[in-house]
Amino acid sequence: MTSLPHADTYTGRQLHCTAFRPRHEFTGERVAIIGSGAASARLLPGIAAEAARVTVFQTDAVWVLPRLPLPGVLLRRTPQPLLRSAARANLRVQVRDSWLRHRLTPDDDAGLTVHNSYYRALRQPGCALVTWPIARLAPLGVRTVDGIEHRVDTIVYADDDRHIVRTLRRAGRLPGSAVRMKETV
Repeated sequence: MTSLPHADTYTGRQLHCTAFRPRHEFTGERVAIIGSGAASARLLPGIAAEAARVTVFQTDAVWVLPRLPLPGVLLRRTPQPLLRSAARANLRVQVRDSWLRHRLTPDDDAGLTVHNSYYRALRQPGCALVTWPIARLAPLGVRTVDGIEHRVDTIVYADDDRHIVRTLRRAGRLPGSAVRMKETV
């Protein structure tokens, strides 16, 4: 199910995001969502409405725009700088906490998804965002490289990126191009 170190030592329930529909499946539980921002955005609001506590272990940040009553084809044709500016403004308006906003801001190339309640769900008292890399799974939860073990009852793997509408690339970069650094002597 996952390639995380020591995944077989975790004693709780492990689910893939395509294996369930949140309906009282997580009532009162401590849930970890491990995966990309796009898949987490889709899952978090439903799980947070049921669970006692939700910790999102974000592997990749994603740009988020609110759903508008416009055809999706407009998002594909809108110039990238305009979409990036709109997504950045949406993040600033919805997330007032500068540290949370910093952790939700993607680097360089990032996907764009459309969702109305991801940021609102993350701001709920029972939700937390963790951006430290995962070191391994422990018997009772998820251990990050900073040495903290986050105890959870259920882990949901959110690696379904079908909800990325578009990838926004940093200006001046070509798709698939690597960043080249000058060698200094």
